[in-house]
Amino acid sequence: MATLGNYRIIKQIGEGGFGRIYQAKHLLLDELACLKQNLHSTEEDANILKLEAKLLWKLEDHHSIPTSKDLIELGKNNYVMVMSYIDGETLHDAVTRNSRLQSEEACWITERLLDAVRYCHYNGVIHSDIKPSNVFVEPAKHDIKLVDFGLAAYKPKIETRSIGSTPQFAAPELGQNKPPIPETDIYGAGLTMLYILGGDVAKKSLPKDVPKPIADFCQSLICYNPTDRPNWDKNNPLETLSDIREKVFGRRHTI
Repeated sequence: MATLGNYRIIKQIGEGGFGRIYQAKHLLLDELACLKQNLHSTEEDANILKLEAKLLWKLEDHHSIPTSKDLIELGKNNYVMVMSYIDGETLHDAVTRNSRLQSEEACWITERLLDAVRYCHYNGVIHSDIKPSNVFVEPAKHDIKLVDFGLAAYKPKIETRSIGSTPQFAAPELGQNKPPIPETDIYGAGLTMLYILGGDVAKKSLPKDVPKPIADFCQSLICYNPTDRPNWDKNNPLETLSDIREKVFGRRHTI
């Protein structure tokens, strides 16, 4: 097995548009970690990975966001970011395996996701690419991890433009070449919720057996106009979802 500093690389576990992910183990601590290497040795890809490492460093205090532990330079425009290991599967994989998730499970996952998104926004970060394959579920911790901040924007301005997105889950304003805003991530969280509830992402529709309060909440997150979506100052979606969980399931928390 190849080694990188104090890490023994075990296997490749993922690949995206800008990077490859490896499972590794620290040789001295005997602890697992994730290593992410930029896919192409170009200045653009290198800068994307460095920005992601920097943003995760700033967001290290939230339990639903992975920790950036180090950034290693291998050569010109070639970097490896060391991150905390995630013991779970993506929502995309979970739905592929189960067809859909139960309504209460979808609600607690969405609540964790929205809480992570709120933390990002309060720290000036817009993720810009929230989708089922960027959300891991950790059953043992009853938690989630929001990953892949490679397309994120830090304190975006009016002239800021997204450097990329996933069209199927991208908010309309990104397709209109407008700057990413907090409501952009709200939209992504809403479509992710619709997806795990077994909905049709293209048609923005949900199965008829989804409880109406949950369906209405999900639809409110994916309004076409960003000003019609809830945000942290107007109809706070975290508070609304907690109220819905009590109304539908008789409790605000699951064990």
